[in-house]
Order: sequence, then C-alpha cells, then structure tokens
Amino acid sequence: MWLSRANSKPLRFVLKNRIKELRNIMAKLIIKDSNGIREVTLETLNSVGRSPANQVQIFDPLVSKQHCLIFADRYGNYSIKDLGSRNGTFLNKKRVEGDISLQNGDEISLGATSCMFQLTMAGSPVTLDDDRCQVIVFDQIYLKSLQRSRFLPEKDITDEKALRSDYEKLRIAHELQRDIGLELNLARIFNRILARTFEVLVCDQAVILTADATGNMAVEAFKTQTHKDRVVVSSTVIRRVQEKKVGVISADALADERFQGAASIVSQKVRSSMAVPILHEDELLGIMVIESSAAVMAYTKKDLLLFSNIALQTANLIKMAQMAKKIETDAATRERFQRLLSPDLAEMVVSGKLKVEKGGEERIATTLFADIRGFTSMCEKMEASEVLILLNEFFEMMVDIAFSYEGTVDKFVGDMIMVVWGAPVAHSDDPRRAVQAALDMQAALERYNTACKHPIRIGIGINTDRLVAGYIGSTLTMSYSVIGDAVNIASRLCSAAGPGQILISENTYRKIRTHFDTVELDPLKAKGKSTPLKVFGVLGSKPEPTTVID
Repeated sequence: MWLSRANSKPLRFVLKNRIKELRNIMAKLIIKDSNGIREVTLETLNSVGRSPANQVQIFDPLVSKQHCLIFADRYGNYSIKDLGSRNGTFLNKKRVEGDISLQNGDEISLGATSCMFQLTMAGSPVTLDDDRCQVIVFDQIYLKSLQRSRFLPEKDITDEKALRSDYEKLRIAHELQRDIGLELNLARIFNRILARTFEVLVCDQAVILTADATGNMAVEAFKTQTHKDRVVVSSTVIRRVQEKKVGVISADALADERFQGAASIVSQKVRSSMAVPILHEDELLGIMVIESSAAVMAYTKKDLLLFSNIALQTANLIKMAQMAKKIETDAATRERFQRLLSPDLAEMVVSGKLKVEKGGEERIATTLFADIRGFTSMCEKMEASEVLILLNEFFEMMVDIAFSYEGTVDKFVGDMIMVVWGAPVAHSDDPRRAVQAALDMQAALERYNTACKHPIRIGIGINTDRLVAGYIGSTLTMSYSVIGDAVNIASRLCSAAGPGQILISENTYRKIRTHFDTVELDPLKAKGKSTPLKVFGVLGSKPEPTTVID
C-alpha cells in the first residue's frame, strides 16, 4: 500500500450557502374529492377506501369500502394494487391490473376522486462540510489501472489473484443487475445500490453524489443506519476524488493528528471512510462515499476494489437510464412533431438540428384553410362509420400533399384542415409552396372522386402576413399553433371559396403572381374588417419559361 497526502484547496461546489441538503424520501397522497383538497402522508402499507377503517379514507360513494392498496418495498419504492373494487383503480388513466409501481406525480383515479402520488424529501439532512482536512489515498497509478481494467481471456490468466478479481467484478455486476432488473428510475436505482453496498461493506452511512453538466456535485441519495439528525460528508474527500478521479481511503481518522481540524470527521466520529469516482470511460458522473465509526481500520485495498466495482456498475446503470430516457423522449418528440411536420423536418427537430422554441414569436407566414363543401348534407345520407372513413381518407390525402411541400399541419376542425408555411420552418418561397399545394389538393380530389361513392369538393383560402407562432394550451397539454389577424383572413377566404375554388389574399398574390395564373375577383366583405378585402382566384400554374440556345 502506498500513502500520500492530498492538497487542501477550496471546494468548488455550487451550493446554496455552500450546503446541499437531501432528506429521506417521504410519500404523500394529494386527494381531491367533494370535500376539497387534502394531503395524507403514506406509511409502508396503506389501504385506501370509503371505510374509516382504512389508513386513507376517501369520501366518495363510487369508491369501494376497501378499494386499493398502496405499499412500499424494502427499498422505499411504492406500488399500487386494486383490491377488487367495483369501479376499478386507474393510474394515469389506465386501469390497474396487478401490482403497478408508482412514480412521483402519478395520477390515481378512484371513482370520482382524483389523487396525485407525490414524493417529497424529509428526515435527516446530508450536508457537504467545507472543511480543510487532509486525506490518505492509495497509489494513483494502481487505481487508474483498476478503473480501466478489462476481463482477461482465460488463456492469459496466470495467477489466482487475477481470477478472483474478475470473479468479484462479475459477482457485483450480477447482484446489482438482479436487484435493479429493468428499473430505469435513477432515484430507485440509487436506493437499491446503497442497500446492496450496506450488505457487502461495513458502513454506518453511504452517500451518492452526481455531477451536473458543469461538473458541480450535488447529493442525490443517502442511507444511514444510525438515524443521525445530521449526516456530514467531508468535502475535502469529495474534492480529492473529483480532482484526481481516484479512490480515497481514510483510516482511523480520529487517531491521526492531521484530521484534528476536519469538522465533519470530528463531529461525526468517523474512524474510516472511503470514496470512489463514478466513472464512465473518463467522464465523472458522480462520487460514492461510505463511512464507518465502528472500526479503526475498516477499509483495505480489497474493499476499495469492491467499492470501485460497485461504482463502475453504477456508472453503467446511470448511462443506461439516461439513454433509455433519451430514447423515450426522442420517441415522444418524434411522434408529436410527425403529426405536424414532414418526416424529414420532424427528424431534424428530434436531432436538435431544428429548434422549436417555447413561447410566442412573430413571423411572416402563409396560412391555408381547406374545407369540404356541403359536408352537413353529405353526412345526412351516410352512416357515421362511412363519414369517419371518408374524413380519414380526405385528411390523409391533404396531409401527404402538405408534407410534400414541407408545410406544418396546425389542426383539424371537423371537416377542415389548417396548414402553415413559415412556422416553425421558413422558406424563401413559402407562399408559392402553399399555392402549389392547394392546386395539388384540388387535383388529387378530382382523381379521388372518379372512383368515390361520395365525391368531395373543397374550398381553399390562403393568406400571407405577420402572425404569432408558438406553444398554446395548458401546462399539461400544449400544441404548436399560430394566431393573429392573418389567420382569420385566411379562414374568411376559405369560407368564401366555392367548390373547387382557391382564393388568395392580395399579400399572397404579390408573391406568387409570376408563377400562377390568377384572376381578380370582387372584393370580399369580411367580418371584422372595415374595408373589403382584395381577393384573387388561382386558375393554375404558369408554364416555366424555356431557354432557347441559338
């Protein structure tokens, strides 16, 4: 064993008042029923129902006497189970079948009562103490080789020590993977890792810190057997691991005069501590720390090997959870934007090449409305299922054409579709794209009607002007849309358009007149407008000029 002293530079953490506190997780149920909103702290086992004999009573005639069970496992992870209730238990609007794990913010519906499962932090705080103690570390070269070691092929194993080392790595990886399974919630992963650490190493307390994008450390999870009012982690130890990315062991700290000035070690009566980096390749994801006040020489090089292997598996699990979260987020983003944008543009949003910012912004854009003429009378002659099939076929054609010109589908309202060019993606020829898309829409319907039992005729209105684009809706449900007078004008033009007709505003006409044949029509008296609007009808595309080489 080689020993050396660490530097004692000031700790560089971004912490409020240089202290970061984390409290034990406490579960609550926020209940909204006929009596208002109330909050109930959950125990390890909680029966929920209408009867006052339950730990959680719900005042709702649609709730069974014993409706469901909310319970925690040994890691503090909560689940819910329906107890054969008459009207069922619903988690995030899906009926509960069997045991379903709960996550912070989950919505639970019982009869007419809405509940929210909430995890809060309470109990013993963890504090990073900015002391100036000195620490003892194992040889850094040895630890670096440990962190980068690989499993040797069988033919290359020359001694029993290497074989035992590889076996220990596999055992730790197997035990952790068995405990964690397919869990992707980092808070639960950390709790299970700490529980496993307590089983394989002697310690009074264990703490996991994670690094943010700038490298600053924050406490994410901790476990203690002593139920102290205050758990203090030496920031000097943390600093050493953070700066050097090596494991650190302090042995019999109280007996060593060099630790006399370390407030955290003295106050906690720490006799031994060990800290290791959570490294993925060379990226520092966090730090794990364990401490013991029971033994003078609690930790050895073998313990450091064991703890480093746990940290290595922790790094892999963190990366796996982050990757799964990214895949889930990307899939949700892709699915949302593929409803609005062409597949190519949707993929650009997911990859980050195209930014769709929250909040409204002014843009020059072209808005198109297309509406089926005589739809109400058509529906009177058709079955509801036929109407639905007809609308789906109609919208399918319209969306395909809009996407082919990289338009954004804003919304469907009844038998009407609204498409925007210029938001969120702008092109120099957006008005031309919109008018050409309108001509293609009319042409596609002509072909469709030749074999359709119920022919469809549409009127189209297009306007180009300044509008506001951005996310609209509540905090729970938001959609990208455009608003403003420019949108209203396009809607008025659509309403005035006859079957098979395309009406455009003067602004749009100025930008497309060299590319399309148009005819000026009678001014339109639009609702909310003091003066009539100039209106132009689109007849078709002008032939492209040919170049003659003499």
